[in-house]
Amino acid sequence: MKILLITAEEWNDYVYGNGVLTNWFTDFDAEFAQIYTSPGLPNNRVCHKYFQIDERQMVKSLYSSCKAGRKVEIPTNTEQGTTKSNAQRQGIYGLFKKLSMWMHTPVVMLQDLIWVTGRYDKKTLRLFIEEFKPDVVFCPQLGNPKMWRLERLIKGMTSAPFVVFTGDDEASYQQISYSPLFWLRRWYCHRSLKNNIGIFSHYFMHSVEQAQYYTCKYGIPTSTLYKCGDFSTDFVSKPVGKPIRLVYAGRLYCNRWKTLAEIGKALHEINKNGERMILDIYTQEAMTEEQRKALCSENSVYMKGSVNPKQLKDVYCNADIALHVESMDKKNRLATRVSFSTKIIDLMTSSCAILAVCWNRHCGYQYLHNNDAAFCVDDYNNILSMLQRIVDNSTLVQKYARKAYECGLKNHTREKIQKQIRDKFEEVIAHAKR
Repeated sequence: MKILLITAEEWNDYVYGNGVLTNWFTDFDAEFAQIYTSPGLPNNRVCHKYFQIDERQMVKSLYSSCKAGRKVEIPTNTEQGTTKSNAQRQGIYGLFKKLSMWMHTPVVMLQDLIWVTGRYDKKTLRLFIEEFKPDVVFCPQLGNPKMWRLERLIKGMTSAPFVVFTGDDEASYQQISYSPLFWLRRWYCHRSLKNNIGIFSHYFMHSVEQAQYYTCKYGIPTSTLYKCGDFSTDFVSKPVGKPIRLVYAGRLYCNRWKTLAEIGKALHEINKNGERMILDIYTQEAMTEEQRKALCSENSVYMKGSVNPKQLKDVYCNADIALHVESMDKKNRLATRVSFSTKIIDLMTSSCAILAVCWNRHCGYQYLHNNDAAFCVDDYNNILSMLQRIVDNSTLVQKYARKAYECGLKNHTREKIQKQIRDKFEEVIAHAKR
């Protein structure tokens, strides 16, 4: 089977967010090629053919005879080390990233304009696709005008069926913003998605609710798809620490830090007569003064800085409960509603119990709650009672650590997830040949 990937990011295992491709396709019996739209270089052990189109090329195509798109040579062993720093990108891409932190929607709309008006090197792109001869095209993405235009273009160059994956709310109106530009772009995305739906044979997504909505509204077959986990070893119960150690590893954005601060307030109450439960936070983000005051040792919250993936495994081995948190404010609740953190599957393999503090319509919360795989809290007012319950009966930690592992073993082994992907690809390929 030959699989052509269309992605926004290069397949680089050292760039944030790309690990899911390696997670899905390690030891997957297929040949891969990738077309991507960022300036970095690839770095992985699975794919060996690449075609790059980036913002600099697109901008240049607007004022010169140069067109966007080039075949990328595989970096040599001596060059591989330099690709590990691609997360810190320079040039136009880096400039847009920095500007978007201050005026997000105008910058994103400018990028949209560049990508929908820039000129592709269609001849070189077509040659790349024809030489590879894909059996199926797979598009893991956050849908946007850039990707939708590229998908339509490639659809005209191959008869292979398209399968799409999204883990985000691409175009619905269930958002909050007071910016007219935000809603103008949202309307454009909504319309563009409708125009592209016809070229897709199947839509994977994280959220059951979103999958049902897409099937009902667009008439397209959908199903949920999650990350694989390593469940190759048997679950071994470990003693609960004294004090009980909670761990959060990740970003503080989208007001996640406020949820962590509420946990800290509950810990302050629990620990009035002695430290019975603590929270360690591992993050590489710089903190504001407000965040420092809220996430402080007085509330039994300890900031630990950043750790690499190998170190994080050791952190979880020495912890009792791993946290999955999202913001509870309305704007961020809606923004993250259909997002399923890939870390949830990692937490199932961590040997820890999981505590999820999220809106009850968040798809990650619903999944954990429906599978009874975590302690679940959907209201700040209930955090204290949940933590008190755990402190008073610490055997619950061991019980839910096992439940989390068993859920992962049942639903998220590499064999099960890869079989799901392969079966779907073979189904759409067979249907396309009829």
